[in-house]
Amino acid sequence: MTPTMRSPRRRHARKPHTRGKNRPANRLANRSILSDLGQTHKNILSRGRRRGGSLVGVAGIRKRSPVRGAGNRRAQAQKYARPAKLPPSSEPLEVNCFEHDSFPDGYVFVPRGDVYITRNCRARTKESHRIVHLVWDRSAKLKLGIRVPADVQAAVLESASATADSRANAVMARDEKDLAHSRQLLRSQFPLMPDEPMKMILDHAFRKGSRRVGRSSNLTDHHKAILAVEAHIRHALTPYEDLLRAGVKRQTARISVWGMIQSIRKTWEGCGACGSQPKPFVLPLRNAI
Repeated sequence: MTPTMRSPRRRHARKPHTRGKNRPANRLANRSILSDLGQTHKNILSRGRRRGGSLVGVAGIRKRSPVRGAGNRRAQAQKYARPAKLPPSSEPLEVNCFEHDSFPDGYVFVPRGDVYITRNCRARTKESHRIVHLVWDRSAKLKLGIRVPADVQAAVLESASATADSRANAVMARDEKDLAHSRQLLRSQFPLMPDEPMKMILDHAFRKGSRRVGRSSNLTDHHKAILAVEAHIRHALTPYEDLLRAGVKRQTARISVWGMIQSIRKTWEGCGACGSQPKPFVLPLRNAI
């Protein structure tokens, strides 16, 4: 049997592959980071639902409040919803209470501010063997006033109106006495101080209601006088203010004028405070602007 000859396989030309020809080589080139994060978030959500329809146990997922900041407001509301506890008062015939507590029968609120009215309302209430209620805010940190019987408040208000003029005169006399004491204090410690600086120090550092060093109750008279004089010298007789306006830091400016302050202060104190005859010293004056 004659073997048949197999015809050679015809090779066909391969068609060029055009699919995806116009697409970029890197499919992720046009994808942004936000889209990747969004897809990852969807995958985690779907995986959590397949586990039982809950997001519990899915790492990195927390259910957010529908309202922005609602969690913080809720925590703040819970904080103020729990009122602080007031300790019992250590004074006899006095109890602490909050401003939102109900009033005792026949009691009225007396706000703080007028020392005469508050002091006399408290004293007369205790004299009648009745309770004074000290009113605090919700935080138990600020005292708002007192609650006393209405008849006590009416009597105190009438007395305050009748004695207003005499009390004002007494206050003026007491203020003049305090001013004379302050002047004598400065003169005894700084006998060589000129009259004009002394008047300025009294009007500034020792003025009533100024809350400055001359009115401090935590310092001795000797220390108050020294601090008040040093402050006046720093601001009035040295270039301290000019240094601050030039941009020098406050602490640096204070250090730079400290020697001048001490020299002037010792000159005003005289030889009795220095222990020896003071050297002649010319007071440096600031340039007039």
